[in-house]
Amino acid sequence: MKYRFVILSLLLLLFTSCRKQPDNILSEERMENLLVDIHKTEAVITLNHSKYPSDDKKRSMREAVFMRHNTTQEEFDTSLEWYGKNINVYMEIYDRVIERLKKENEIVKELIAQEDAQILTHAGDSVDIWKQQRHHIFNADKAENVLAFNITSDENFQRSDRFILRYHVVNAPRNGVKPRSYLAVRHNRHVIHYNYADVSGNGWNSLSVQSDSASNINEVYGYIAMPPRSDRHIMYIDSIELIRIHNRPGLQRYEYKVMEPLPERTGKPETKKTKPEQKKKSEPAKIKKQELKEIKK
Repeated sequence: MKYRFVILSLLLLLFTSCRKQPDNILSEERMENLLVDIHKTEAVITLNHSKYPSDDKKRSMREAVFMRHNTTQEEFDTSLEWYGKNINVYMEIYDRVIERLKKENEIVKELIAQEDAQILTHAGDSVDIWKQQRHHIFNADKAENVLAFNITSDENFQRSDRFILRYHVVNAPRNGVKPRSYLAVRHNRHVIHYNYADVSGNGWNSLSVQSDSASNINEVYGYIAMPPRSDRHIMYIDSIELIRIHNRPGLQRYEYKVMEPLPERTGKPETKKTKPEQKKKSEPAKIKKQELKEIKK
């Protein structure tokens, strides 16, 4: 009985020591509050490009959030690295962050409804069109470790629309083949505008593409993928959003690559089809002649 008590005590001590945070790491409560404000700030920056056109203005906006929480970007990055190694703890925090953001979003919707206002969708508006879960776990043990998405266009899509895929990364691999994101727009003439990029590291990652000005959009699609690895690495992404921005005068154009449709096949397919048929017909004739020779013998 005495030994059993000692073993249980050691196991309890081991569990609490694994969960204990170093002094330079933000506590779970502070991390939760900071993440909520960071997500709000990033949403404001994304949806108000005209107010924050330069990187300096965006940087000052983000620095104000850290000052409000009495911390720094460096301390936040260090904390993210620690939580990346304790992914279960981070997922618990982020679940609470999502719940808080959902509640606040519902309150905002109610206020808008009371004022008989509507969410605008005309040219110049920015809308998040992401329809799937906003978080995903990439496990290197899985052979198919891909988060794919496909969004069919509707009447709210316009020519020259811009699209930004944004997501927050925790515990990105430091070596080996990097995870990659891909974003593409398919048009009704089958022309595809696309971009791809490696995951740059922990924190916010983004990828953008612009649709054609002369063709309607059929669909927006892409993926985020982590290649299989031998080290059982786990990467976590959250706060996924796909922002659609209508074109307006003075808006900076996004860089993109173009995949042209394949040219139509030329030639005479009829001759290609008849050749194998002729061979098939001639082969039985040869066999019959051989059979007749053998019979005569």
